[in-house]
Amino acid sequence: MLNWFWLVELVVAVTAYVMLDGFDLGVGVLSGVARSNELRDGMVASISPVWDGNGTWLVIAGTILFGAFPPVYSILLPALYIPLSAMLAGLIMRGVAIEFRHRAVCSRWVWDMLLFIGSLLAAFMQGVSVGAYAQGLPVEHLRYTGNGLEWSAAFPLLCGLGLVLGYMLLGSGWLVLKGEGRLQRFGRNTLGWLTPLTLLVLAAIFVATLFEHRAIEARWYAHPVLDVLPLLCIAAFACAPVAARRASLSPYVLTVTGCVLLLLMLAASYLPYIVPFQVTLSAAAAPKASQTFMFWGAGLFILPLIVLYTCVAYSVFRGKVSSDHTYH
Repeated sequence: MLNWFWLVELVVAVTAYVMLDGFDLGVGVLSGVARSNELRDGMVASISPVWDGNGTWLVIAGTILFGAFPPVYSILLPALYIPLSAMLAGLIMRGVAIEFRHRAVCSRWVWDMLLFIGSLLAAFMQGVSVGAYAQGLPVEHLRYTGNGLEWSAAFPLLCGLGLVLGYMLLGSGWLVLKGEGRLQRFGRNTLGWLTPLTLLVLAAIFVATLFEHRAIEARWYAHPVLDVLPLLCIAAFACAPVAARRASLSPYVLTVTGCVLLLLMLAASYLPYIVPFQVTLSAAAAPKASQTFMFWGAGLFILPLIVLYTCVAYSVFRGKVSSDHTYH
């Protein structure tokens, strides 16, 4: 029972991270195509109150893996050492750029470039890591036996591109939600041209997944009800640009819905395997005593406290971004 509790907690943490840190990484990538400092300032102002708290969910996901599913942690870390290290470098680069750019004058362009590069690198490497995980890793007796370069294949790199585009969609929806005037128009226009490209890449990833793993193909053919998930995902993403013309909240909600459906598709394709077709949930679980110890601490108190903090932060900083906002 505790196995499934911690799996649900892990899914919640990953979903929260994609929903929250996904949009601010997407805004960081979009800042690289902004044509004016004023527009870029508005983008940074829209994420500045919440960006650092959003990354907490990634730490939570890693902590749950380490404590509740240690074999998975010991497999993924050496297999994805290079992309995860690059991701952390990108996150650090982005954080430093956000903190320094508002103080700079002549060198602001340097920090703007680092904001774009750091956001792009972090988003891309997260997608590459997911792709490497999804294509399967060489494992024997709960030990990783690969060379650490499985992530460099074509499929993980395609997943990296797909996640960058997905985060950019989230960022565009966020700008429509938080922006006014020129900033909101930028979000709407970006949704318009970015959505078809994102859907094309996501469709290619889905088809490649079916061809890569016949077990997944057999599962989807055996359970036709699963076909509802990609159809709803396409509908959610496709409706976002249309909704952006009439409302400010709907585009972000629709892009979040599309991303959540993608995560559900991933879970539906692999469960009960927690490392695809190598390690099951029960085989990867920590001893019951360890999971129980975590449950009475992190499960009942820490995670609800973080959820409360997140809700309060977004409530305090609700509303539109005005043109006179700065970082501090």
